[in-house]
Amino acid sequence: MTRKAILLVHTNAAGPEHEAAFDTWYEQVHIPQLLERVPGIVSATRFTASPAGPPAEYRHLALYEIEAEDPGAVLGAIGEAAAAGKLDMSPAMDSRPPVMTLYEPARSA
Repeated sequence: MTRKAILLVHTNAAGPEHEAAFDTWYEQVHIPQLLERVPGIVSATRFTASPAGPPAEYRHLALYEIEAEDPGAVLGAIGEAAAAGKLDMSPAMDSRPPVMTLYEPARSA
């Protein structure tokens, strides 16, 4: 049975001078590779922290929609794809690991 989930990924560019390169890589390389090479990821939407809100530790947020029998296994598949060199990384991304959180639909009581 296929289950839906949302994966939130918080990242930063390597610095203000890398913002444009980071955005280009994320939109034109990273998201297309994830959608093509990681089964279960069905869509992606990016957000940038608004200057109207409180300061954020991470400026960038990607929201990935997942549909898989085991949404948690999709996280493992991302790691495997990265380790196998199937995902091109960019020096424009901060060297700190991204913060990833997987959310599944709340269960009614």
